[in-house]
Amino acid sequence: MRIRLVSPVLLLLGFSGCVPDFDDRSSQVTTPRVLAISAFPAEAARSEKVELTALIASPDAASVDAPSWSLCIDRKPLSELGPVSPRCLESPEPDEAVATPLGAGESASATLPAKVCQLFGPDRPDPKAGEPSGRPVDPDATGGFYQPVLTWLGGAAVLGGIRLNCPLSGATREGTVEYNRRYRPNQNPELDALELVRDDGTTVELATDDEISLRPGERVGLRARFPECPAEDSCGDGICGPGEESAQCAEDCATPQGCRGAERYVFYDRDEARVVERRESLVVSWFSNGGELAEERSDRNPSESTPAATNGYVAPVTPGVVNLWAVVRDDRGGVSWRSGRLRIE
Repeated sequence: MRIRLVSPVLLLLGFSGCVPDFDDRSSQVTTPRVLAISAFPAEAARSEKVELTALIASPDAASVDAPSWSLCIDRKPLSELGPVSPRCLESPEPDEAVATPLGAGESASATLPAKVCQLFGPDRPDPKAGEPSGRPVDPDATGGFYQPVLTWLGGAAVLGGIRLNCPLSGATREGTVEYNRRYRPNQNPELDALELVRDDGTTVELATDDEISLRPGERVGLRARFPECPAEDSCGDGICGPGEESAQCAEDCATPQGCRGAERYVFYDRDEARVVERRESLVVSWFSNGGELAEERSDRNPSESTPAATNGYVAPVTPGVVNLWAVVRDDRGGVSWRSGRLRIE
């Protein structure tokens, strides 16, 4: 069994032979596979309905079977390594006490369990008969917790996570009040454009419904652009920041909207017992079914001002059509993507 960690909440599992394939690169799409799972809303509360979408990639134009979906509801022992209960990974048709089936297709709907913050969050779980009471799940580096969700394609499981909007625990009274006032649920990041940059500096936007021509072996640049989020709150900019409230800025916060780039968010620092403000980091993962990418992923440091990630690409020497995919993830579990097509001639 081969395991690759793609993000803090995304795990790809596949089966290989006994001999390791050292030429295997995760950015190269050689078989149909799920590259990412996106949830809307990107952060959800208990009993809330969530829409799930899978990015399915294939090395050719052949049709791909629709993946099946399941919502893992089996809480794994905290002493056990891994992000999810192994029982949820055993079969696409697990026992109903282990996972809830969600149907098949590129998308699915799921309703979070009423006790999801006990299963996978900061609330203490109900004790089992004859066992001592368990302890809450540990948060990730951003203070987040995740509901596991799985897609199954070709017998392989792809694990994604829905970030949970659970009550803050373990904070002072003052910290809880401030956190609840300033915290904004995560917004999925979004790429404004996926661009190809030629040697002469000309830029062409890539799209799935239009093919950009390249010569065999041509070297070009790739650029994924995302929105630039404000460094400070400003009433009227359409974004409800951590320092704005509906009473003072109903224009932005009556129906709160987040920024689709690297957002600012608040985090409760337990070591210092206070609420601190942070900015998300973004990661762009690159995939193709032909040619060579210079990098498999582009990490965006929160301190970098340019709202874009770049990469290099060398076209294959054989004429044909190549698909490119760019998946952007923030460190609070938000995911989205863009794709484009090239014609090598």
